[in-house]
Amino acid sequence: MTIHPFARRRARTRAAVDALPALAAAVVTASAAAPWALGFAGSHAAIAGSIAFAMTLGPIALLVTAVPAAAAATGLAGAWLAASPWALGYAHRGLAAWLADLALGLALVAIARAALRSGAPIGAPA
Repeated sequence: MTIHPFARRRARTRAAVDALPALAAAVVTASAAAPWALGFAGSHAAIAGSIAFAMTLGPIALLVTAVPAAAAATGLAGAWLAASPWALGYAHRGLAAWLADLALGLALVAIARAALRSGAPIGAPA
């Protein structure tokens, strides 16, 4: 018995969507660890921002494919993360200070966009 090409494509898409919550959680964890890992932990704003960001967004990021509002919130939070070095005033701490948050924030925006484009949440009837 052969599988229709549409069914194969849908299975690949579903597998990719299944990975998005774990990927979002990894990005949030990396953003929390960035001040210490990249050497700009001397900035209290960077530390407070990264801890508050991870505590707030961590649980929401795990729902990125299950709840469309969580995907939208993840995208908005990613935009905030990308802008936070300048908004909180620690971009002057060096390239690592702003580049890490910019890259991780843009990654969260991309994850949220992929989750929103995937359509129906996981577990919805086909």
